[in-house]
Amino acid sequence: MSPVLSILLPAYRAETTLPRALDSLRRQTFTDWEAIIASDDGVDYLAQSPGPDNRIRQLYTGGCGSGDGPARNAALRAARGEFLACLDADDAFAPTRLEKLLPLARRHGAVVDNTAVHDEQGRLYKQPFPQTSSAFVLTARDILSPRIPFFPVFHRDLAGDGWSDVAFCSDVLFNLELLTRAPTFHLHPEGLYLYHKTRGSLTHSGDTAERAERGYRDILHRLEQDQFPLAPAIRQVARQEFQANLDSNRVFQRYLAEGRCRTLEEFLDMTDNARILELKAGSA
Repeated sequence: MSPVLSILLPAYRAETTLPRALDSLRRQTFTDWEAIIASDDGVDYLAQSPGPDNRIRQLYTGGCGSGDGPARNAALRAARGEFLACLDADDAFAPTRLEKLLPLARRHGAVVDNTAVHDEQGRLYKQPFPQTSSAFVLTARDILSPRIPFFPVFHRDLAGDGWSDVAFCSDVLFNLELLTRAPTFHLHPEGLYLYHKTRGSLTHSGDTAERAERGYRDILHRLEQDQFPLAPAIRQVARQEFQANLDSNRVFQRYLAEGRCRTLEEFLDMTDNARILELKAGSA
């Protein structure tokens, strides 16, 4: 019998963090799920598991370091659930996440929560939105502006062709495609996805600025070529936001050279996700 929900879990060099992610799944109050680990490095992660759980299985992407998008797509092809959820190998779910989000996904098609970002010491650091008392409908700008990832729970009919073959921001682009396809795309006000900043991640990496420059340029080119299945209004907002990100990335490069910050995370914090730069530019 197929599970109600399949969790897509890409894994690359995840030996130290994956146990936390899997433990958070085993603690879920909603239990009718399967988790598909898509190993993008050839590692047998199930061999390292503390005990058997027939809800968890693993496949191999056939690549190594090919990115989250291809790994998620490999897991998507193997998924049996009516609904899908995304979990990265260095993150975790709060125990009630699936129980609380699945009814919203049934009602509206797609839902995320108010991602709870934790620093390297495991402390709650920030969230994209202030705490509110009820769910609300997301817009394209809500998805793009916070520069914090969102991890959807959604009906599998909305998956389309899966994640685009971009090296950068494939999760953001997928969420914009979900926004195009879903009847409505809601945000649950609680921080039930526990996003952990880790050493070596994009916002803490030494080559972040160079990777971001290439990534934003590629995405903007593809948007101009209409290569993503987005509604026209969503595509227009995406163009504006990714161009703003490209512009702020160049300021980030200057800040790095001047020693004013060490990582993208520091830069985003000191400029309020680059909003301070945008305000200054608007008043110039």
